Amino acid sequence: MDPKSQWLSTVFIAACLGGIGGWLAAQQQLQQPIARLNMVTPVFVLDRAKLIQSIPPNANQEQMAKIVDDWQGQAKKLSDAGYLVIDSTAVVAAPEDVYVRQAGR
Repeated sequence: MDPKSQWLSTVFIAACLGGIGGWLAAQQQLQQPIARLNMVTPVFVLDRAKLIQSIPPNANQEQMAKIVDDWQGQAKKLSDAGYLVIDSTAVVAAPEDVYVRQAGR
């Protein structure tokens, strides 16, 4: 083997070993946080007060029913995906990003 090909093969082997070592280190470091995440049920808050406030005052029964059905559909989709969906009246404090917003906004 000439020196150039020896150097290239050494660099290639070192890069492969470094990549494998990095992947193993990342796996080891992420093992505990991933296990903890698997034990936590994600929560979303359905704010019915804001839903009612968002209904225009001149909305007819059909429009109101559609808005409510859309929100219930969102809650059902989240529930089917494994999320816990609760009403905002049961919440004492929660970060803003867990609230379900109306689709049009």
